[in-house]
Amino acid sequence: MDTLVITNSRWKYQLLLLVSLCFVGSGVFILRGAKTTAESWTGWIDVLFFGACAAVFVWQLFERRPRLKIDEHGINDRTLGVGLIPWSEITDAYVKSIQSNDFICLTVRDPNRWIGKLSPVGRAMLKANQALGFTELNINLSGTNARTREILELILKLSAASRTIR
Repeated sequence: MDTLVITNSRWKYQLLLLVSLCFVGSGVFILRGAKTTAESWTGWIDVLFFGACAAVFVWQLFERRPRLKIDEHGINDRTLGVGLIPWSEITDAYVKSIQSNDFICLTVRDPNRWIGKLSPVGRAMLKANQALGFTELNINLSGTNARTREILELILKLSAASRTIR
């Protein structure tokens, strides 16, 4: 099997950057015409929040590392941060969407093995994710051009094939 490499979508991040810069501009416009403290606060919050968003989008535009790699050994989602998940560890997968953002939820044999590899932020978000119907390990495909259903089918096929080989 050839390695499938999924990277960030440059067009999506360019569009997000443009929108965030427009909001920064609107914040500056609000600040220039502010007559009350509330208007000033609104302008500053607008500038600071969307300015931070713009910085993240610029970072993502120049991010060249693969976001997701799928090969004969398993799946490695760089943003998840747990390393390579072998096919033999994946018992099931399904799609969950929130506000048009697709996630592939992976069911694994030993969740604790992978929870220990999550970042502190990832571990903190775990309970909230589970309350929303997610599993311990979720592949976030927003910001990419990946076709969720195709990726899900490939994951299910390769994980099933590893079980029949055993």
